[in-house]
Amino acid sequence: MQERSTESINQSSNALVLFSSGLDSTYNLLKAKKNFKKITALFFDYGQRAASQEYVHVKRVCEKLDVEFIKIDLLWYKNLGSTLLTHGLKPTVFKSLNDINEKDKPAEWVPNRNGVFVNIAAAVAESKGYQNIVIGVNLEEAGRYPDNTVDFVDRANLLFEYSTLSKPRLVSFSSNMVKADILTELLALMEEYAFGKEYIWSCYDSYERMCGRCESCLRLKNALKAHGRDGEWKELFLR
Repeated sequence: MQERSTESINQSSNALVLFSSGLDSTYNLLKAKKNFKKITALFFDYGQRAASQEYVHVKRVCEKLDVEFIKIDLLWYKNLGSTLLTHGLKPTVFKSLNDINEKDKPAEWVPNRNGVFVNIAAAVAESKGYQNIVIGVNLEEAGRYPDNTVDFVDRANLLFEYSTLSKPRLVSFSSNMVKADILTELLALMEEYAFGKEYIWSCYDSYERMCGRCESCLRLKNALKAHGRDGEWKELFLR
């Protein structure tokens, strides 16, 4: 199902996993734990509104799974234009995913975010001897966010051929999956690792609970509804 982005996996190698504790990155972290000899989580604080909750959840997950993690600060990012960044604008709220116009430029777009992330990850990987970098991209958001595509993964790997000597490989276990399919496999992995829903933070903000109205929350809620699990997870959302 993910043949283009995981075809080169060597299970005796190690991996650096871009991790924010959201649905996609949590799935990819757990898949990486099963598919690589050793993994390390990489968390970026780039001035995002969700940073404080993401950081708490990332630490909690890594402690639960006994996974090392690295935190890198990119605070200069907070001055760039996006509602995900902490400079006064708030993330767009929707009543449902049907309200999202896929043709509009998302107000939540963070300029070149995944491009910056994977290139920093490549530098860390080359310095510390990681053969693989794992990123949580997905098919559902690919049309809205071009850095969520299989093509992005492929082109990043072409860049690494010239920008690194060790040529770490960027892979994603979710690149050809929609959120409901990701959740199907994630729920099984969560059960395998005795991993509760409270470890997930899939919101664009840092309230005491996930807001339930931003695009990220709505995509998670839609996937939960498809599985009949929305009532079970309701307590994690403000709305």
